[in-house]
Amino acid sequence: MISIFFLLFGLIQGQDDNIMNDVIEDRQDRKDLMQEWELMMQDFIPDDMIAFELKQGTIELLEEGIHHPTTIRGAYFISMATKEKINFLIKDPKGNIISSKAGKKEAVFSVNITEPGDYQFLFDNERGSSDQMVTFALDIHNATYEHIKHHDLDPLVKQIQHLQNGINDIMFETKFSQQRRESGYESMQTTHQRLFYFTILETLVIIAVSVWQVYYIKSIIDNRRLI
Repeated sequence: MISIFFLLFGLIQGQDDNIMNDVIEDRQDRKDLMQEWELMMQDFIPDDMIAFELKQGTIELLEEGIHHPTTIRGAYFISMATKEKINFLIKDPKGNIISSKAGKKEAVFSVNITEPGDYQFLFDNERGSSDQMVTFALDIHNATYEHIKHHDLDPLVKQIQHLQNGINDIMFETKFSQQRRESGYESMQTTHQRLFYFTILETLVIIAVSVWQVYYIKSIIDNRRLI
């Protein structure tokens, strides 16, 4: 009997450790993401931002035609409330993988494009155990267009354009950050709820073990009195 109680106690303790490990891992991933954002995503204004459902056991493919040498930057994230993670790949027109993120809930990327053609963005949930809602933002920097603007616009228009870009940047970062905060809040609620239930179960097991020990000791004492 007591071995069963201790087995349950060990399983509960192991579950608590797994939860804490997940929390620590998520925090480290967010820290790494923020560092990558500071390095690669300054003045990031997406041309496209979409949200779609990534079915369990499937790969979703998005395709974008790029017709000139440029730099593409982007970001994606899924709900922080889930323990699931997805893989992300970018393939060039020849099918070569030019960027990848393995087992990430959220990630950013910046890739220099030298060859025109159709580029593929693949979101892999083949090993997942549930559907995921993915938010994806992409910016294709048009180097030629930016070069023309820089030389042809008068100072006032340049200032207006710079102000508009700054406002768009703030709006996007606010929206993206809000979605990530909401996702993080859901994750925090889920984690706290799981910890609460495990704590209750752990308490009940401890009480049961204590009661059983008292009963066992009492039966030993009673038997000795009879002898």
